[in-house]
Amino acid sequence: MWQVSIRRFALAIGLPVMLALCWWFVAVRESGGNTASRRSHFVSYTASVVTVQADANWAVKDGLTTGTARLALDDGRTLYISAATLGEILCTDLSTPNACVLLAEMLGDAPTWFALTPAAGDEPLSRLPLPPIVDMLNDGDDAVLENGWVVPLATPTKRECDTATPNLRDFIDRFGSNMEVMLDLAADEIDTVRCTAD
Repeated sequence: MWQVSIRRFALAIGLPVMLALCWWFVAVRESGGNTASRRSHFVSYTASVVTVQADANWAVKDGLTTGTARLALDDGRTLYISAATLGEILCTDLSTPNACVLLAEMLGDAPTWFALTPAAGDEPLSRLPLPPIVDMLNDGDDAVLENGWVVPLATPTKRECDTATPNLRDFIDRFGSNMEVMLDLAADEIDTVRCTAD
């Protein structure tokens, strides 16, 4: 009788634990194994990267940096990125001055998340193209981009299109991914959106 009670107790505890582990395993596999990089990142600082001094093993694996790096930026600031910082490295040319642009979510002087993206646009670099806007937050103060980044919006944000729209919300709803988005690097905010299809 005692052994039957032990078996029932083990089954009562073990079965829910096994089901929870199975659910967790399926959820992690569906998210690509990287739940940390799926959350939104609020871009609070942008700058063109002049030089990168990094450990030989510096990279981003599973959304986190391995090794450390020191970035000299065009505004005279130096930014240190420690190991295990959330990040994305989309720019492959880390040796050419101003070939990459840094976008970062900052906590004081330290980045809690960063992205290095290829520079594109005018010279000297003052603007950066970004992915389309899919939503807005904080009463229209911030734009949510297609890739999950959250970037401040200029007031007002200039809308360029032959088709008139009464406001930015209508512009986003109407054009979806058919838009060009420009970030003003000096102001750290999106100042212009342009439709690419009417």
